[in-house]
Amino acid sequence: MANDSQPSFSIQNIVAIFIILTVICLTVIVIQPGILPALSKPTPTAVQPTASPSNDYQPEVIPLPTEMLNSPQTATAAPSDTPAPTLTTTAIPFVSGPLPDLTVTEITDPVCVPEKVGTVLEFRIFVRNIGHVRTRSFGPFDTGVFIILGERHYSLDEWATQFNGVVGSSVTEVYNLNPGQDIKFTVVLDLIGNKDFGIEVVANSGENPIREADTTNNTLTKYYSIYCY
Repeated sequence: MANDSQPSFSIQNIVAIFIILTVICLTVIVIQPGILPALSKPTPTAVQPTASPSNDYQPEVIPLPTEMLNSPQTATAAPSDTPAPTLTTTAIPFVSGPLPDLTVTEITDPVCVPEKVGTVLEFRIFVRNIGHVRTRSFGPFDTGVFIILGERHYSLDEWATQFNGVVGSSVTEVYNLNPGQDIKFTVVLDLIGNKDFGIEVVANSGENPIREADTTNNTLTKYYSIYCY
């Protein structure tokens, strides 16, 4: 006895199913080129570049410091390890600014020394700085004292060596003389019987005179006629 519950397919049904499947396959084949690129193309949010290449590889511009912007530019830059030029110690011939100014303000009249035998005279010499600065920064200075007999000028050293005629002297090297300040020297000479003579004093004399504002007023000369009894 036949089982009525089993499905039965007719040839028409099988042909219809085959045709449907064929149509579906042909449809897939036709529309596949349009579907595959869409399926293979990543979405905009799937892969995004981290940054634009044109921004990553631009040279970095470093601003110059303010002092460099204001300084003039030179044609070439010297290497940092270039040794600095050596400064010479050549003396500067011209000195700007105020300078001291030495002058002999007075040679006192000689007086006889009573306890000395012969023509022994004592006199005093005054040297003043009439400049605007003191002399210390310019070095020590000497004061020259000369005895004039006729046409001859004898320094104190010469008078002492040749005639033993320097009894006493406080003339010495001066290391500092402030503006408006005086220095006094005392000299005691034996004129060896000469009663007519002259005394010449030169401030800032010697081999290495200091720099002054004016050297034309450095010398003072006075003549005497005196004899001690």
